[in-house]
Amino acid sequence: MWKTAMSYASRQSSYLIGSIGATIQVLAGWWDVYSHLLLGGADPWWNPAHLVLYAGVALVIFAVWRGLRERRNSRAMSPIPFVNTSGLKLARLGCVMQVTAGAWNEIIHHVFIQDPRIAPAHALLTLGMLTICLGMAIGLSIEHGMTGRGLLIAPSWKRWATLACLILIFSSVWLTSAGALIYVARVFRGTSVTWIVAVLMSIAATLVLVPAKLVLPKFGSVTLIGLVFNAVAFYFLVAYLGDIPYFPWGLIPPLLFDALSVGLRDVLRPTAASLISSASMGLLFYVVYFPFSEYLFPWSAGFPVVILLASSILGASLGLRVYYGVTSLVLGDLR
Repeated sequence: MWKTAMSYASRQSSYLIGSIGATIQVLAGWWDVYSHLLLGGADPWWNPAHLVLYAGVALVIFAVWRGLRERRNSRAMSPIPFVNTSGLKLARLGCVMQVTAGAWNEIIHHVFIQDPRIAPAHALLTLGMLTICLGMAIGLSIEHGMTGRGLLIAPSWKRWATLACLILIFSSVWLTSAGALIYVARVFRGTSVTWIVAVLMSIAATLVLVPAKLVLPKFGSVTLIGLVFNAVAFYFLVAYLGDIPYFPWGLIPPLLFDALSVGLRDVLRPTAASLISSASMGLLFYVVYFPFSEYLFPWSAGFPVVILLASSILGASLGLRVYYGVTSLVLGDLR
């Protein structure tokens, strides 16, 4: 039993370490994009953002290795016929994608002088980053749920650490997906492609926030995720690039989503409450992604609200399917 407890503690700590590494990667990714603007598009090897990104990748690789090495002993000795390694395996795939993207990027830089506007190696790196974040979000959500139901015993500090890392990792999923789409919209600014990007960004917001709210149902969880998202955007735009300070209007939609989710939960089913709450994100799309929307999607202030509303509800529906799909798999393994 002692070895089993140690295995669970090791794997839970691995998710905490991995989520910190994933968050570091995401922040480094945003830093890298905006550092190119300051450097005039140059991409020198000594760019500090690259070094921080590599450090985040290394931390995730260590966390995945640390967590998966306990799998055999845990499965053999655990009284619970379930080992929470799905998230670690998904993160491992993301690490492979990132290492491949790094090697690919170096080869491309030696063959071609300039990257294309949307570099395939960078796209693969971002996809790997998103895969790692999703893996950590799944693993931490399972750990949080099992601890809350008494299936796992963890000290108070670790429960709080898990809660904090869940906020960070859901924020990181949103920052990664929205950040990549913002970059694409900037590249194709002024073309019809931005309409498609806006729809995808509307889907991304509720696709992240709906599962986050189901995992962390108390009021304030989505508000904190929105706070992290807007704080990162504000820092890089105002403190780093030196743009004019702006009021963070983007905090209002997550707060409204949070309040609606909690308020409607007592009178409606969770599915209906999630869909109605998500509608607010579509209706307020221009505010959700302000100030990016002001530059990239000026038309979204009054056009076409119906499309963005439908997109937010579609994202919520996909988020519900992901949440209940993962939940059913876990419950099936526990039977």
